[in-house]
Amino acid sequence: MDSIEDVVQPERFHLGPGNEETLRQRQLVLIGKVMAGFSDKIQNHLATIHESNGRLGDLVGQDSQWTEEERERLAGIVSTIERHVQTLVQKSQHLSRFARRTGATSCTFDAGELVEEAVSFSTRLARVRQVSLAQEAAGTLPSLCSDPTRIHFIVSILINSMLERVSRGGKVILRAEPVEKGVLIEVEGRGSLDAAAQSPPGEGNPYWPAMEQVVGDLGGHLQIDSIAHDINRTALFLPTTKVPDTSHM
Repeated sequence: MDSIEDVVQPERFHLGPGNEETLRQRQLVLIGKVMAGFSDKIQNHLATIHESNGRLGDLVGQDSQWTEEERERLAGIVSTIERHVQTLVQKSQHLSRFARRTGATSCTFDAGELVEEAVSFSTRLARVRQVSLAQEAAGTLPSLCSDPTRIHFIVSILINSMLERVSRGGKVILRAEPVEKGVLIEVEGRGSLDAAAQSPPGEGNPYWPAMEQVVGDLGGHLQIDSIAHDINRTALFLPTTKVPDTSHM
């Protein structure tokens, strides 16, 4: 009987650069489908909770057996449940949109939605770092025809990198506005820099060279500005109609 080494020959499974890229894209698409299905299930359960909570609220308001104090307390509970449901609905919608774009190398998508999702997914890191995270969107952003997976990665890295650089008690502001032939996204950090982040944003960041290449492939550019000793800003310009060249991924 042949040994396992004779049966499984690694060279037969070697993938060339093109095939490796195709496999990675298929993996991303599969991950996106799994996340989309999961978010749909969450939304279905949240819809059931919302409906049940609404009926409970109606009963509390109509049933005369409750005292005024009990009715107010139960109404507060119903209101709290509804508030949490609405928060989770919004988070689930962000996840659903992100999942459905994951793996796409070129499509038309809403730049404003992508920015909202990147901020939403970064809120946990902001809480851990005890840094305020706020979004300022100037009007309606144009749709982009580009690679949503890579753009989401770039925007998320810029936000998270700034959150890690600003010291506790600081603030990170994300601005997104339409400009000529594209969209300008700025991530601004306010407050003293963490002791471990005194060097410029690009230095020591293992993602920075790759990000510059990816942004260049997409027809955009990155720029770092130090506005003041306690204000640092990274700007990302993305064109509206650039279809990315994936040959360098």
